[in-house]
Amino acid sequence: MILSDKDIFNYVTSKRVLIEPFNSKFVGPCSYDVTLGSEFIKYNEDVYDVKKTLNHSNFEIENSVMVCPLNHHLDETIIKNYKEKYNVDCVVSGGLLGTTNEYVELPNDVCAQYQGRSSFGRVFLQTHQTAGWIDSGFKGKITLEIVAYDKPVILYKNQRVGQLIFSKTLSPADIGYSDRKCSKYAGQTSVMASLIKKDFETNEEE
Repeated sequence: MILSDKDIFNYVTSKRVLIEPFNSKFVGPCSYDVTLGSEFIKYNEDVYDVKKTLNHSNFEIENSVMVCPLNHHLDETIIKNYKEKYNVDCVVSGGLLGTTNEYVELPNDVCAQYQGRSSFGRVFLQTHQTAGWIDSGFKGKITLEIVAYDKPVILYKNQRVGQLIFSKTLSPADIGYSDRKCSKYAGQTSVMASLIKKDFETNEEE
């Protein structure tokens, strides 16, 4: 059962679901809009070795970031030209990890799904790749996997970037996501790099 706008208001008001900060204007007919934070991660590897810790640069932007398509050629001259022409703080190509401003806590009988905005889909930018699912009992901010596929796209911090769709489960989970010892991303308060290497350190499922 998907929560309607009325349900979302009721769950937030009764504190069964926490969305912080919460903006009543962001409640849709059956979704809640979330906004882009200012913290990002860009991987530095030429090859991703999932058994090792991935090296990355973690940075904040003052206002905006330009995300260029995969394999888009960038050198210092092009980057400088983009920054000056479009007045952006940062220019990157390929994938970029971001985060929502919103911190979310779900009870054990509510799960959620993150979906990118249709307006971004229409300029061929995805704000999540495969990890849009949010388990019951999750607590934390949502890490976003951002990729442009056609032309560079400029994103601004605090703009609406996607939406959460909440669903009521038939019964509560016995153990919520954040209470599982093997959960990798419980309680994250910022953008979080991949921790897939932990799969090789334990036999438990994520």
